This record gives sequence, C-alpha cells and structure tokens, in this order.
Amino acid sequence: MEVSIKKTKLDEIEDLLAIQKDVFAEDYALYEDHDSTPVNETTEKLIENIERFFHFTIWLDNDIIGAIDIRPLADKRLRLSKLFLRNEYQNKGLGSKIFQLMESEFPLIKDWSLYTPYLNKRNHHFYEKLGYKKIGEVQVTEKLQLFKYEKIL
Repeated sequence: MEVSIKKTKLDEIEDLLAIQKDVFAEDYALYEDHDSTPVNETTEKLIENIERFFHFTIWLDNDIIGAIDIRPLADKRLRLSKLFLRNEYQNKGLGSKIFQLMESEFPLIKDWSLYTPYLNKRNHHFYEKLGYKKIGEVQVTEKLQLFKYEKIL
C-alpha cells in the first residue's frame, strides 16, 4: 500500500466532502460549532478553497482516503488548516508519512502551525510526536476551544 498526495482536482470534491462530513461528525456533535465545522462546508466553499489555497487529495494506491488544506500566513510560514483521513485509515501509521509528504511539498517553509480541539488528546500526542509544540489556546465558541501548535524547522 502506497500513500501519496496530489493537488486536488474538482472532480474529487464529492468524494472529499463525503469523507470530511463523516470524519468531523463526532467533533461537530461534541462542540456544536455550526459556523466553522467542516461538516457544513459547501461544494462552493470547497471549490473556493481549492482554487485559493494549497489543497491536496490523499491517496492510498488508487483510493481517495482524505485531504489536506494548507493556508499561507507569511514568508516561509504556512498553517495546516485541515487534514483528514477516512476513519478506517486512522491509527494505521499513515499520518506521519502524510506529514512528511506535506512538508516535502514545501521545502522552503520553516514555520508550520495548526489548530486542534482541546479535547482531542490523540491529535495532541500525534502532533507533539512530530515535533509540534503547543503555543496557545483560542476560545472559538462556548464549547469549542482550540490549541495552537507550531513547528519550527
């Protein structure tokens, strides 16, 4: 099994939205964040993000298993806005490989950041294992607090 990332094509949107809604359903139920949840992202908004930012589809052999959305912040700084994998491919060791692929797409980037929900201990452990450090917290809604992580290369 070979994992790869490729720039997202518009004909992949339907598959990506279905995966995204499934993957983020648990967070949506927990935090009830109606405005920024990936569960409620529209086709139009995803198209806009693909055209405006760095958006990659994650492939396992010939199957779409997720996506990565990356946003520029400033010179040599990027923010991982969203990374998701089909639930059945989580906790299989693919995440580290995907991060290597993502970082290799941007060899000049020296500063990566991301946000993750405060209750998602599995994500905290994973990001810290990859060299990310928690640098802050943001209260988004009454129920949703995000931890900000950063990695300096």
